[in-house]
Amino acid sequence: MKFGVSSLVFLPETLQSSIEKVAENKFDCWEIVCEGSHQLTPKNIKYLMELKNRYEVEIVVHAPFSDLNPASMNAKVRQLTTDCIIEAIEGAFELDANVVTVHPGYIPPLWSSYVEELLDNNFSTLNDIVEVAEDYEVMIGLENMPNYMGVLGITPESLKEIIKDIDSKYLGITFDIGHANTACGNPSKYVKELNKIGQGIVHVHCHDNSGNDDEHLAVGEGNIDFFSVFGELKNIDYEGVISFESKNIRDAVKSREIVKELIFNIELDKKGILNIKI
Repeated sequence: MKFGVSSLVFLPETLQSSIEKVAENKFDCWEIVCEGSHQLTPKNIKYLMELKNRYEVEIVVHAPFSDLNPASMNAKVRQLTTDCIIEAIEGAFELDANVVTVHPGYIPPLWSSYVEELLDNNFSTLNDIVEVAEDYEVMIGLENMPNYMGVLGITPESLKEIIKDIDSKYLGITFDIGHANTACGNPSKYVKELNKIGQGIVHVHCHDNSGNDDEHLAVGEGNIDFFSVFGELKNIDYEGVISFESKNIRDAVKSREIVKELIFNIELDKKGILNIKI
């Protein structure tokens, strides 16, 4: 597995200021969250390409989400959402980034009695996005969400409802470990289920919490059993990027070192050398 850090750590700092700090800490991958000044503008893409080549790192992209809703009952909002995510896909293509994480939509209180219509809207928006992703040969990772009222895509079953019959080799799942903990209290049990949706798990977000809120704590500061989670990821032969979505760079570095040790111990455990949980 490779270890990345999300630029979410640094919002609302400029992208330039953020990446300088990331580069100092030698992660394998940078996840660019297309929010605020971190959007993939031509200027930012040029800057990232220069640094990507200099530091020999991979880049993955997180599509914008904060003011958008692919399930909206307002056609103009859905179109804006589609346009913004397509812009992220096009930027990812230019940066040779092979994954773009996308959030499902949410149910506005006014429309809480129209869940089926909202799911249909979310499906249509996602279908349009996937068609563009296929053209650019960029993988979409649909992310499982935290257990908040009105949010779509919290459980594997909900994600299946959103995807419905979209059949594409460019649609998979971004597995968010912290989000899964708020939904079921045992993220490891989601691994096999999520890996059966679309192309399976194509990207992983890593952070800790106590199960009650999406706290984005450093690994070890909440109650997640990461030994079990990474054991299950090993069982499905996941070899992609683990992006740390932390509150600051110190927590991201701390989490990386803990997870490195966990994976080392999991490998020993599989060989029968170790039989403990950390």
